[in-house]
Amino acid sequence: MDLERSYRLCQRITRREAKNFYYAFITLPREKRRAIYAVYAFCREADDIADADSSIDEKKSKLGVLRTRLERAQAGDPQGGIDIALSDAIMLYGIDPQDLAHVIDGVEMDLVISRYETFPDLQIYCYRVASAVGLSVLPILAGGGERLPVEAREAGEKLGLGMQLANIVRDVAEDIAIDRVYIPQEDLRRFQVSEEMLHHGVMNDDMRRLLSLESERARKYMREGECVSEFLPRNARGCITLLSRIYTRILEMAEVRDYDVFKERLSLSIGEKMLLILRTWLGR
Repeated sequence: MDLERSYRLCQRITRREAKNFYYAFITLPREKRRAIYAVYAFCREADDIADADSSIDEKKSKLGVLRTRLERAQAGDPQGGIDIALSDAIMLYGIDPQDLAHVIDGVEMDLVISRYETFPDLQIYCYRVASAVGLSVLPILAGGGERLPVEAREAGEKLGLGMQLANIVRDVAEDIAIDRVYIPQEDLRRFQVSEEMLHHGVMNDDMRRLLSLESERARKYMREGECVSEFLPRNARGCITLLSRIYTRILEMAEVRDYDVFKERLSLSIGEKMLLILRTWLGR
């Protein structure tokens, strides 16, 4: 597989799997867009390994192979497939492979951890599976070249955390169905919400207060993280704005439904996403 075919493969994977991200990525110039496709495809593969119907040992083994592939891509010796595009993107934009290694660390947590006692415990997971993804694409959005300031990475970390927390609110029903509870146990106890209530989708005032708290926490981090766009060129700012708006809109939909996230999955239609793209560009 040559470089162009590798990038096209990454684009197909992103278009098929990235229901929200893909529409933000299309606002970018072609070179930046396809580099991000390569990063997404790699992270998607890690996530798919963790979610596969196979033994934990087999999953760990495959993630180990993925780590080796990342090291070889970093060294300029990709092993084919999406790795060719990933290696090219790393070289072109100065992506820190350690950020991508953190993503593998995060999906490995899902193999052995299904509950988080405190919010700081959950933050570690969110950093690895969400913030680290964002930090890996920041050099692409910035256009490569000079190293981004610490403040940019801090803002990017917060934005990723807020988006992952929004995912957690949206996916409560799907997660409990596979015996995963990402809402911190301390929050469940505080609002007297049991896992049985989550499993059966019981809606009462306690459940609404719990999900309202988690939603506001997500919004707070996204608001604080949006300033990452200040460190980026104009042709990359729309992507950040659009992602924040998409995930904020998901939380607004939850609020409108009085936080009943159990009946059906919250999602934006293609038309709504295109309208947000238009508003984002008009806002620029």
